[in-house]
Amino acid sequence: MRLRLQTTPHGRLAEEERDKKYMIKNKKGMLIVVEKIIGGDRYKIMKTRKNRTGILIAIALIGVIALVGNAQALVEPVSGTVNSVVADGQIVTLYLDINPADYVTVAVTDNPGYHDYYYFNDIEPMLLRNGYSTGDSYDAIVEMRCSGDEREINQVVGASYTNTLKNITPSTAHFTGVYDGAIDVPPTMELEPCVTEGETFSKNLYEGWNLVSLPLAPNNNSAGAVLSSMSGKYDAVYSYNAVTKQFEDVSSGIMDPGIGYFVHVTSPGTWTYRGTAYNSMVTELKSGLNMIGWLNCSKPISDALSSIDGDYYYVARFDASTRSFETYNPAAPNGFNDFTTMDRGTGYFISAKLDCTLTES
Repeated sequence: MRLRLQTTPHGRLAEEERDKKYMIKNKKGMLIVVEKIIGGDRYKIMKTRKNRTGILIAIALIGVIALVGNAQALVEPVSGTVNSVVADGQIVTLYLDINPADYVTVAVTDNPGYHDYYYFNDIEPMLLRNGYSTGDSYDAIVEMRCSGDEREINQVVGASYTNTLKNITPSTAHFTGVYDGAIDVPPTMELEPCVTEGETFSKNLYEGWNLVSLPLAPNNNSAGAVLSSMSGKYDAVYSYNAVTKQFEDVSSGIMDPGIGYFVHVTSPGTWTYRGTAYNSMVTELKSGLNMIGWLNCSKPISDALSSIDGDYYYVARFDASTRSFETYNPAAPNGFNDFTTMDRGTGYFISAKLDCTLTES
């Protein structure tokens, strides 16, 4: 559904008509009150009325449409409703069918007495960078996910979020729009509660470097989501590539179980996230250093690394509280090692004598 304002042949309303309210009707029979804004040819959509079938259209759009020429807007807004009156603040995601990785988010706005709504002010930058031209049709989806990362139209990634509601199926909010400056309105998004899955893991992180791993497979494995409880308290996340023997920045990437991660913390805090238990692993080790994760349990190292017995020199972990490494050498006598167990949530270096496979369950 698209909305277009009608103007005089000159594309402007007469001066004496400024600051008045106008009632217009779109092709679906929706009546919309439009108010003139002082000092320019710009209009604000104020509210809606019932259509001819008596169905209340609850899209209290707060968009601004700029009129130029033959009623052609300079922005490409998208707005719609959700079938809930308690969705205020939930995050909605919009993306094109041809490129789901390019998305933008916006928070749902409260609409007292009516269904809540969302409003994307202008998706033109997204259309342009995906090859669309004025007048083209485009297929897109708006959906509400249980968790994810906020993202601006200029592709800047923001904070991680967690919703309490999600849309029932993506198809309920699939729509075809036209890149013509008119407001495109997807079908009403049908919602249901998010079901919290798995268990919670917590670990205190110290200022400086912390070598951690994920004992739970996260519900959302983006680094921002996994570390959302530490948002604003860390500035770098690194994994180690045993093939290239280089550290790699994964701050904007993903975090998965079985891998060790160095997290640089700028302000100490408690890291908490949810997921399902990581109870078995098959990890390929390369000759030399490997930075790995561990399972959702604690085990003596002799048992934990029995599958590579004789194929490694030592194991090391990093104590963030003292900012020092601790080591375990399988050839050392009892009492000479700094630690003797592999613990959940901790990352480890294993110095392998040769390429081998670590398996454990």
